[in-house]
Amino acid sequence: MKAVYENSFDMNEWFVIISLLSLTILIWFLPKIFSLLEGTAYFLYGVFVVTFFDHTTSVPSWDLYDVNDDSKYNLMDFITYVMNGPYSYFFMYLYVKWNIRGLKNLFYIIIWSMFSVLIEWVGVKIGLYHYDKGYKMYWSFPIYMLVQTILIMYHHRIKRDAGG
Repeated sequence: MKAVYENSFDMNEWFVIISLLSLTILIWFLPKIFSLLEGTAYFLYGVFVVTFFDHTTSVPSWDLYDVNDDSKYNLMDFITYVMNGPYSYFFMYLYVKWNIRGLKNLFYIIIWSMFSVLIEWVGVKIGLYHYDKGYKMYWSFPIYMLVQTILIMYHHRIKRDAGG
């Protein structure tokens, strides 16, 4: 059965569009600390990891939640996944800018994971995510911690392979 949550262009679509545009514009104007290739990799990491997890948890027999206004995949879902790119970019931007090292890595990841859950909670409240199929938001916290840890490891691998 196809669930339809609403048919209007409202807060959840505006949240996605405003987030994507404002954060991407901010990326454009911030001082560049990554090469184009490296910055693009961090941006795309957020897009592809969220897409992977959302599509993994949406296969039958799991189908744990829906994104946006409809249980079917549509253009706005794609834009929602792209919206996650700037968040992963900023995660790495601040990590490098603040020169996070040692035990501070753990605190940085915990703070960002809490921020990620907060953004997700806002998404639930405005109808971006629909958890009426059994998903529990607290499951997201360890997923965010894992994904962000892997992104930091990816960053260090890039730097090691580049000789920097």
